[in-house]
Amino acid sequence: MINILDFGTSKICGISVVQDENESKILGFSSIVTSGLKNGSIINMNETSRAVSLVLKDLENQSCGKIKNIYASFSGEQISSVNSLGQSEILDKEVSYRDMEKALRMSIAMDVPEDKRLLNVIPSHYIIDGQSGILDPRGMSGVKLEVRSHLIYCPKNSISNISKSIFDASRLRVKKFFFNQLGTQRSVLSKEQLDSGVCLIDIGAGTTDLTICKSGSMVFSKVFPYAGDYITEALAMSLKISSSQAEEIKKKYGSATAFEVEEENIKISGVQDLEEIIVSRRTVAEIIENALSKILRSCMNCIDENGFKNNINAGIQITGGTANLQNIDKLGSSLSQTKFSIGMPCQNLPANSEKIINPQYSSLIGMAKFCHEEEGKEFTFSQSKGIIARVLEWIRSEL
Repeated sequence: MINILDFGTSKICGISVVQDENESKILGFSSIVTSGLKNGSIINMNETSRAVSLVLKDLENQSCGKIKNIYASFSGEQISSVNSLGQSEILDKEVSYRDMEKALRMSIAMDVPEDKRLLNVIPSHYIIDGQSGILDPRGMSGVKLEVRSHLIYCPKNSISNISKSIFDASRLRVKKFFFNQLGTQRSVLSKEQLDSGVCLIDIGAGTTDLTICKSGSMVFSKVFPYAGDYITEALAMSLKISSSQAEEIKKKYGSATAFEVEEENIKISGVQDLEEIIVSRRTVAEIIENALSKILRSCMNCIDENGFKNNINAGIQITGGTANLQNIDKLGSSLSQTKFSIGMPCQNLPANSEKIINPQYSSLIGMAKFCHEEEGKEFTFSQSKGIIARVLEWIRSEL
C-alpha cells in the first residue's frame, strides 16, 4: 500500500493506494484544512501535526490497514529551479553507462545555497556531438556526451519541518519527498501534450505553480506567492467583509469574467452587527476578474520572458482549486491569446477516484501514479545515498 501526504498551501491531503497486476485502486482519501500552513510553509507545528494525525487516522480507517510508509509532496513560494548542462568525454567511442553517469554528475555538481537542498532532478535529454533530443544514448558513437537536467531546490527547513510534523503525528519517517507538480503533470497532461510542449498552471490557495513540459519532460518551473487567497482578500477589502465571507461568495457566486454575469444582487451579512450589505454579482465578478488577471498576467509574462511563448504548442492547462472558478478558461484565453483550457485530473486514474476527480486534487491523484513508478524502482535505490546517487540508480533501472 502506497500512502501519500500532499502539503498544499492551506490543507493537507492524503491518499492510500494499492496496486495489483492490472490497476491501482484507492483505498482511502482524506483532506484537512489547517491553519498550520501558509503559502506552502509550516507556520504552526502543533496544528500541522494535528492535521497530519487526522488525515492518517482517516486513511487507516478507510483502508482497514496500518500505515507503515509515507511519501510527501509539497510546493511553496521558496521552491526554486534551474536548468543545468553536464558533459563528459565518450571514452570508448560508444556511450556507456559510465559516460552517462559522469555527464549527469557534472549537471548536478552546482553550488547550492547553504539554506537550500536539491529536492528533485529531472533529466531531460542527451546530446551527442551537437545532436540533441536523445533519450537513450547507450551504444551510440561520438566524442562528447552532454545531458540537460532540470534541478528543483527547496529550503532545508521545509524538509525538516514536514518530517517533524509527520514524525510527531505518527512516529514514521518520510520515505521520499517530491515537488508536487511532478504528480500534477501525471494526472492532467496527456503524452501528446507533454511531447509537443505545454504549460501547466496550478493555482491553489496560497501559491501558483507554473511548469512547462517539452519532449516528455519538465523543462521549467516557477512558484508565485499569490493565488486563490489573493482573490479572496481582494473581495474582502473591496466589499469590507470578512475573509471567510469573501471565500464563500467567491465559491458560490464568483465568475472570472464580469461581462458573462447578469446584474443580480447578493445580500451579505454585515460584520460585527453592521447593516446588511447588498452588492451586485457583476461587481463581485469585476473584483475577481481584476485580481485573477494579475495572477495570469504574471504567468504570461514569465512564459514570455523565459522564451517559451512559441514552445507550448499544446497551449495552457489550468488546474488547482481556483480552476473551479466559472469562466476562468474564457479569461485565460483572452489574456493569453492561445489555447487555454481547464486541466482536469483525467490521466492515469486509479479505481475509486470518481469522488475526487476535481482540479483541486490534481497533484494528489497524480502523485499516486508517480509514487507507484518510484516503488517499482525501489530495488535500485539506497535511501542512505544522496540524491545524485539515487538519480543515477534511477537512470540505470530505466535503461
